[in-house]
Amino acid sequence: MRQSVPDRIFSVTAYTIILLFTLFCLFPFLLMVIGSFTDEGELIAHGYTLFPQKFSLAAYKAVLQSDVLFSGYRVTVLVTAVGAISALCISAMLAYSLANKRNVLRTPFLLFCYLPMLFSGGIIPFYIVVSQWLHLQNTVWVLILTMLCQPFLVFLLVSFFRTVPEELEEAARIDGANEVRIFFQIILPISKPILASVGLFYALNYWNDWFMGLMFVDNEKLFPLQLILRRMVSNMEAAKNLIPSGAAIAITPPTYGVRMATTVLTIGPIILLYPMLQKYFVKGLTVGAVKG
Repeated sequence: MRQSVPDRIFSVTAYTIILLFTLFCLFPFLLMVIGSFTDEGELIAHGYTLFPQKFSLAAYKAVLQSDVLFSGYRVTVLVTAVGAISALCISAMLAYSLANKRNVLRTPFLLFCYLPMLFSGGIIPFYIVVSQWLHLQNTVWVLILTMLCQPFLVFLLVSFFRTVPEELEEAARIDGANEVRIFFQIILPISKPILASVGLFYALNYWNDWFMGLMFVDNEKLFPLQLILRRMVSNMEAAKNLIPSGAAIAITPPTYGVRMATTVLTIGPIILLYPMLQKYFVKGLTVGAVKG
């Protein structure tokens, strides 16, 4: 079916706006990647540009020369995988319990989950509980368990589970299914869009976290990637400040390039999750689930 002239004009205009917005979003990313391969002297003299005159790998050589970086990658990948899957399972089960009208205790549980979003005991009580009561300091579990359940993400799941038609659960109960079977065989398969979104949020939280490692981890072998990169940049900044202004030193730390290189190394692996989960963001699997 051929489009009318107004429809064609609207389509061309919409696609043009989307293309321009996409380029606008990609511009900082391209600037960051190219800046990480630009010579430090040119960055100081001319700033960041899409067409540098002199390329250099000094920033990546400075970042990748430490073996601690690779151990940080291993720790962060392990923490992100285990933490995101565990947090998603616990949050989904809690959210289904809170959204289920058959749960007589759902109102107190909702209040219990809602209060931490408004009030917090502070860093010092949190540190005492984790390090002295739970004895999780200097273990990989401190990077996982401290962020295992986020109330905001739980309420996102609760809002979705409340939209699931009750006829699905009633039909399953008539067939003799219990709550556990209903949850795993009926609710979870039709909840892939929200599970993918919440799982991505949890993965980003675990991947980008450095504060828990700074508070509770002293062993370098357990440092997460973000904490290692943060220390690298801080050490290079300190080393650059220690160089006298009038000293004739041929080599200076590539601090500007290192900032870009560390950002590329940080977001590179996690950004691969977006193409894998994109289809679930726009696909409503509950449509057509109930017929008749």
